Amino acid sequence: MITTTNNAVNLPEIVVATLRTICGDRYVITDTDILYGYGKDETLDLHFPFDILVKPGTAEEIAGILQLCNEHRIPVTPRGGGSGVTGGALPVERGIVLSLERLNKIVGINTVDHCVTVESGVVTADLCAAVQEAGLCFPVPPSSAAYSFVGGNVAENAGSISSCKYGTTRQYVLNLQVVLPTGEIIWTGANVMKNSTGFNLTQLFTGSEGVLGIITQVVYRLIPAPKHQLSLLAGFEKLEDACAAIVAIKQSGILPAAVELICRNAMEVAAAFLAEPLPLVTDQINAHVLLNLEERSENRLMEAMEEAGAILEKYTGENILTATTTKEKEQLWKLRFNIGAALTSGAKKYRDIDIAVPLSVLYPYIRQVEAICAAHGVTVACFGHALDGNLHTMLQFNAQADAAEEKRVAQVVAEIYDFALANGGVISGEHGIGLLQRPFMSKQFPAAQLALMKDIKTLFDPNGILNPGKVVL
Repeated sequence: MITTTNNAVNLPEIVVATLRTICGDRYVITDTDILYGYGKDETLDLHFPFDILVKPGTAEEIAGILQLCNEHRIPVTPRGGGSGVTGGALPVERGIVLSLERLNKIVGINTVDHCVTVESGVVTADLCAAVQEAGLCFPVPPSSAAYSFVGGNVAENAGSISSCKYGTTRQYVLNLQVVLPTGEIIWTGANVMKNSTGFNLTQLFTGSEGVLGIITQVVYRLIPAPKHQLSLLAGFEKLEDACAAIVAIKQSGILPAAVELICRNAMEVAAAFLAEPLPLVTDQINAHVLLNLEERSENRLMEAMEEAGAILEKYTGENILTATTTKEKEQLWKLRFNIGAALTSGAKKYRDIDIAVPLSVLYPYIRQVEAICAAHGVTVACFGHALDGNLHTMLQFNAQADAAEEKRVAQVVAEIYDFALANGGVISGEHGIGLLQRPFMSKQFPAAQLALMKDIKTLFDPNGILNPGKVVL
């Protein structure tokens, strides 16, 4: 159950006038038609009205806004690209939405130190294209790269289909410029590859979901761009064999850039949506395993392909498909990348549970999810980042669901979390807690740990103005 006050804040005229002085009239917006789009993100069909939209252009302007709002106790919700699915950018206590879209400059790419400095409103795909031109690579763009912002990725510690080889966003953040809720501008670290100097504030802000400060610049560590890539697709008659193959890949020491599992329920919904012939989609196939391999040399790539192929062949009698060209890869990945769109077609919506469990629990987890959903009459589709144990468990239901259906879905969510946590899992692998998953924090953390998180929030934001109602408060 999501509960918020969302009462009207009634901003004093002096506050509105000061905001216009700080940002300029053009960037202080009260038009309700424009505000509507900023009151929602990709989280279900949730929408929250708020009072004023501001679009500052510098960290200094943000500092002025936060000083003003802190003085008047006005809630401020920072917003990036609006790609979140846990309600992290929803203005649940009204007040001000602070959009970072004007902070959209790539400040500089350092090809010697292999790092890039970028403002937080840069679109992730634009960053990736820019560093690629310099022969470098940011290897963990999320699936929302075409429209998510860099700052939001850092705030959520976003994951990627490539995280099984390269890690998550956290592993690439060297330094952050952050505006604190009281208006101070700080840099959290240094632009060096090793740093054991004091508390690691950079990592504290990474994944903090905008409740401790507003990220305005990011310094990312980069890697040399991999020169050789290919994809493999294997189909399995038994889900258990697909999961066993993934475990064997993990134990082999191969480091694929992606290992994605697609269960039969996800295959069916995407295949029906696309309504065209797709590789290895037959009545006999009940699971897909997709691999991306990336290496610096062609010889290493071929060695990895042969080893991975040999492992897959132990667990399936089906042909293993290989793709080396862009067109071939697009065909192999087409079903995987259309599952989300399929789940929202036909007046449907979904609740995405992005738990992460130990790889040894992956197969039992899927079977338990299927049993829970069957018991409550809820449709489920399972797919995702299998080698990480970060499987997207998508509960599909009607866009205009009645109270009974919503209650069934809520019960399924609770039971799935209970099983995952009891078996060493976590609530979120990559999407964060935000608003949607906050009620489940007490399932994962004991009271002392939650109290410590709340104390940290209070230390940084004593008046509780920044992104209220999220994560732990």
